[in-house]
Amino acid sequence: MTDRQLPHDVYITATVDALTAAGLEPADAWTSDAETRGTYCYLDAVITLDPDTSGLDADRWPHGLILTWEWHTGIEDDEPERGAYWEWAHLVDSHGQCGEREAFTTLGCPSPAYVVESVRALIERRNQSTPAERWEHADELDAACEAWGADEASQ
Repeated sequence: MTDRQLPHDVYITATVDALTAAGLEPADAWTSDAETRGTYCYLDAVITLDPDTSGLDADRWPHGLILTWEWHTGIEDDEPERGAYWEWAHLVDSHGQCGEREAFTTLGCPSPAYVVESVRALIERRNQSTPAERWEHADELDAACEAWGADEASQ
């Protein structure tokens, strides 16, 4: 995580804690506000799971998988609409390179338990069986991200 508090730190920490409690301890996790795509800034987070720390099948996931969460302040060509979303991808080497990212089955800020279930479904090659439920603090997170976006736009 960063040295200063970002709007999504609490959510990502809750998600990392849920993954760890489920026996899927992340190898790494971080949040940032340093990325930009074109004119729009965004908040992001990366969580990596690997066979050594997370218990993934080393034959199927030799380098692990990466989970990304982003919150965008606007719309660019071929980019997501304003707001948050989750994606995942295979890690293709030990240096963090990943394959093509794919969307999770929900947008926004699902509960950390739903993220855990999504990861389990993914690694077990089955359909997601838990209906998406919004994180209990999602409205607060949305408001904090919107305030961050307004502040970024004014600079």
